[in-house]
Amino acid sequence: MGRSSDDARKVELRREGVAVSAGIAIGRAFLVGRDLIKEPRYHVEPDESDAEVSRFHRAIAASDKQLEKIKGKLAASEGESDFHIITAHQLMLKDEHLVDAAVGYIKEESINAEWALRKAVDDIRGVFDAIEDDYFRERRSDIDFVGERVLRNLLGKETGPLRPPPDAVVVAYDLSPADTAQLHKHAVAGLITDAGGKTSHTAIIARAHELPAVVGLEDVTEVVEDDDLLIVDGVNGVVIINPTAPTVALYRDQQRKQAAIEAVLLGNKDLPARTRDGAEVQLFCNIDGPDEVDDAVEHGAVGVGLYRTEYLFMTRDVVPDEALHYDTACQVLRRMAGRPVTIRTFDLGADKLAGFLEAARLDEANPALGLRSTRLCLADLGRELFRAQLRGLLRASALGPLRIMFPMISGVGELRAVKAVLDEVKAELRAHEQPFDEHVKVGIMIEMPSAAVIADLLARECDFFSIGTNDLIQYTMAVDRVNELVSYLYEPLHPALLRLLRDCARAAHTAGIPVSICGEMAADPIVAPVLVGLGFTELSMSAVAIPEVKGVLRATTLVDLEKLVERIVVLPTAHEIRDAVTAYLDQIGVPHGGHR
Repeated sequence: MGRSSDDARKVELRREGVAVSAGIAIGRAFLVGRDLIKEPRYHVEPDESDAEVSRFHRAIAASDKQLEKIKGKLAASEGESDFHIITAHQLMLKDEHLVDAAVGYIKEESINAEWALRKAVDDIRGVFDAIEDDYFRERRSDIDFVGERVLRNLLGKETGPLRPPPDAVVVAYDLSPADTAQLHKHAVAGLITDAGGKTSHTAIIARAHELPAVVGLEDVTEVVEDDDLLIVDGVNGVVIINPTAPTVALYRDQQRKQAAIEAVLLGNKDLPARTRDGAEVQLFCNIDGPDEVDDAVEHGAVGVGLYRTEYLFMTRDVVPDEALHYDTACQVLRRMAGRPVTIRTFDLGADKLAGFLEAARLDEANPALGLRSTRLCLADLGRELFRAQLRGLLRASALGPLRIMFPMISGVGELRAVKAVLDEVKAELRAHEQPFDEHVKVGIMIEMPSAAVIADLLARECDFFSIGTNDLIQYTMAVDRVNELVSYLYEPLHPALLRLLRDCARAAHTAGIPVSICGEMAADPIVAPVLVGLGFTELSMSAVAIPEVKGVLRATTLVDLEKLVERIVVLPTAHEIRDAVTAYLDQIGVPHGGHR
């Protein structure tokens, strides 16, 4: 793409934001304004309120129909990985806090539907704004998107999808999940937004489709004009507006180098993740649904190390039953064609809510430490749902190498409790002569310090360990990783964490059971070699991370990694540990785009 005379007259500007999806994009700006419509506000006569309520319900129905159409298009080609977010928006259209509240305002205050909608949306936004958690604060944009769609239908405004030209860089204050999920179909080069963070839907979907993206730029929509030339550096979180010719040449060169590296890495997808001295490492994938399996295999996954079944609950109006659990597990097993599949029982609660949980209105002061995950499965609220899931998974185990994993186990007592439920379900299946694998492997996720400290005791009572480092880091460091005030403390290479991981690996090896890592640490090319040196021979990660991690491991030796670990576990700070690891990788000439 050449630089026009208009470009040459403009000054190169740089903006820094949050890097959420790696890669470099170079393209012309396609500016998407928020176009927040000003709703009319007026009072209606009491006998006109019913007509306003009817008009409001028609707008809700139209919005639901539009979202269903978008979701149908996505499902035809993408499966469920993107459109579960749109399903969540449809659920908002039925939520009493929106619908009943707006209807109440219409009737009680005798106001028009648009005004009532705005008041209801503002009420919900106020709740989100009061939550001291970045993840939940980012969810407030969802209610904005839903409210704007309903408002457009009330006013008869266009609600069609974005249609950016190919190779454009989409620039927006924020993007709805419906828009983001369809952007890659238009072959856009990348996207940048004022709002958002690493857990925003824009970030999640951009990563899933490998679209370079930088978010959290604050005022980029005020600086960029339509058709400006842009460079998006999704690795370093940098956006360059109206770059000079030398800058474009520099980034073009980086693009070519990245493409060459990726081609080489993908060319090795059928090669084993084996160190130079012959140590085998199994690289598995983390998935949210059956539709992600094919992509994982294409990137070289040798199995599924973590299937997060809670998305079956979060993406549907009805609670999943035994048949659905059986069907989805069978789909994954068939697509993996004999490769091992580890399925985690539903890990709901805290930041992952389903309809039945929202209806229960638990009102926990600290849901991250409350009724969630396995605790929910053992409680009256979740026990029958848990049993239905276990029946479906056990029946599916007859079709292939399925492993059942229980999350957030705090100790031996809790492990025995869930195994007792599993034994009850097995007895039911035997009584009904339904086949299942009598020797199905049962394991646990170690996510809490209490479990890590007694890993030797837990190892005697299960068939495998998988370390969920995302939560283990948070609970060990007492830090919320999405809280910007303390996020600097979220450090995977903290010496305390490395020692916990080392002890877990030793306990598993002593007991003769497999142990894997399924948290984000496994996907970091700087951290993965440390994990192997600590004794982990199974790593599970997002599919796109597999080629790079494999490339790094194939350039190392297990002997060197074990010596590296001996040196770093006695270092006092995470900074010194990270420096030592990067120095080793630089010494052996391994490129590593590691992330924190």
